[in-house]
Amino acid sequence: MAELSDNTVSPSFTRPFSVQPEPAAEEHIEALKAALHCITAVPAGAAPPVIELAHRNLIDLNIFRIDSRLAVISGHIACDFRLQPRDLQSTCREQRITFVRQVAMFLCRKLTGAPFTSIGGHFHRHHSTVIHAYQLIERRVQRDAAFRLFIEKLAGRITRAVPATAI
Repeated sequence: MAELSDNTVSPSFTRPFSVQPEPAAEEHIEALKAALHCITAVPAGAAPPVIELAHRNLIDLNIFRIDSRLAVISGHIACDFRLQPRDLQSTCREQRITFVRQVAMFLCRKLTGAPFTSIGGHFHRHHSTVIHAYQLIERRVQRDAAFRLFIEKLAGRITRAVPATAI
């Protein structure tokens, strides 16, 4: 049996994930299938490196799935506010764009439960910026009934647009 190396089973891909999600997912699925087939063919004493390789691919697949969900959510929000998704990821500090970015960060966290670091990576921000945005929008939701209704309606439209696959 040929030796498995990290680069033969685990494909690498670059950001942004939203450019071509299907091929990247297929590469990971094929890598996982290959790793799992190897696990069944390897004697019990030689399995740990292969199991570790399968585990790393599962982590990569989970990261990909989170990133693709974040891209769908932020894209939907950008469209609702007549912005481009790249505007939310830009360094622009214009008040309108900053507010929409904060709403997007809040809803990304609420709808996916993704870690602040993952959300920050998607928006090209530090995780502390995401925490601040989340807390800011959360406080406003608690004090302002009209704003809460607005956020709930926005979340409702997004959840109908986002596939119901589990992360």
